[in-house]
Amino acid sequence: MYGQFNKTTRHLRTALAVVATMGALAIPAVGNAYDTYGGFSLGQARHEATGGDLLGQGFSSAAVDGDNTGWKAFVAMELWDKYVGAEFGYTDLGKATAKAGGSTATSEAQAYTFSAVGLIPIGSKSGVMLRLGIAGTRTHVQTSGPIGAGAVSSANVTDNKMFGGFGFQHYFTKTLGVRIETDRYNMGSIGSPYINMISAGVVYQFEK
Repeated sequence: MYGQFNKTTRHLRTALAVVATMGALAIPAVGNAYDTYGGFSLGQARHEATGGDLLGQGFSSAAVDGDNTGWKAFVAMELWDKYVGAEFGYTDLGKATAKAGGSTATSEAQAYTFSAVGLIPIGSKSGVMLRLGIAGTRTHVQTSGPIGAGAVSSANVTDNKMFGGFGFQHYFTKTLGVRIETDRYNMGSIGSPYINMISAGVVYQFEK
């Protein structure tokens, strides 16, 4: 448990550093023209993976635990009033584990994201969110015991894939709001082919 805590802490530090760097690069250039905001969400990542995806051919009936805690952090700018924004973020997509006899495979995933977010207003403080963007995904797979064709014993794979989602946003005050949203990630060639992330969190509007 302590090792997992240290790993999570390292990921958090990395995420905050990357998000802060992206924000530092993007915000000064447009700070006089656009409003900026940021946020943090916590939720559940559900890996759409079979035993065959993680352990290879012959293991399609292996038990898979694909539900895991996920979280994300982001910084952003409003491009067109409150209706369109550009968001830069990091998402920890948790892990999936497959087991069959003496074989075990674990797939851990994360993504660095850039997306356009549209807001359909519902009143003056709420709205429906639509998201479309590009995710720089990273998947780490580790296996032990016999594996089938198409599986790997250990690998780190990065890729760039389209992702999207939708959600609901509500501001309680001028600067503080909440979000509930779901996103879907295409992860590429190894590990879980797709991951769905359901999350809830806070969003903060930086005042000029």
